[in-house]
Amino acid sequence: MQIIDNLFTSEEVEKIYENYKNFPYKRTEVDAPGLPYTGLISNLNFQDQTVKSLIERTKIGKIELLNAYINLFLKEEKPYFHIDGQYGYKTLLYYMNPSYKNYDDLGETYLIIDNKIQGIRPIPGRVVIFDASILHRASSLRNEDRFTIALKFKKGDKQ
Repeated sequence: MQIIDNLFTSEEVEKIYENYKNFPYKRTEVDAPGLPYTGLISNLNFQDQTVKSLIERTKIGKIELLNAYINLFLKEEKPYFHIDGQYGYKTLLYYMNPSYKNYDDLGETYLIIDNKIQGIRPIPGRVVIFDASILHRASSLRNEDRFTIALKFKKGDKQ
């Protein structure tokens, strides 16, 4: 797992949030078969400037982008643990909310690594990259909707 902070300036973080927060979002995803819908998504074009910037700035390498979208979790939503793909595939999450301040705001991404739950705080502009086979889930922010950009890659060389 890799965590990258300060990939964008605070002005860029605010601009990205303002650009995407009013996109059209739909309930189309389930965390696993048989579970209810959780969260909403808005698909992104692979040529989207922020998608391209995330790939370039993280130096994730020459790997195949499979999917790009924005996750929107409403306050009080309770997502389930899930995986995004097979071992060796990668997930990149970019935390969009510019107003996150402290631990009490909640909104962490929880990953199960070596049978322990590890929480990643949704610090504005933070990027986390992890193997898509790691069991993980989002959590809602306490006082506002939670936005992340999710990029899914095939067979990468970075963790």
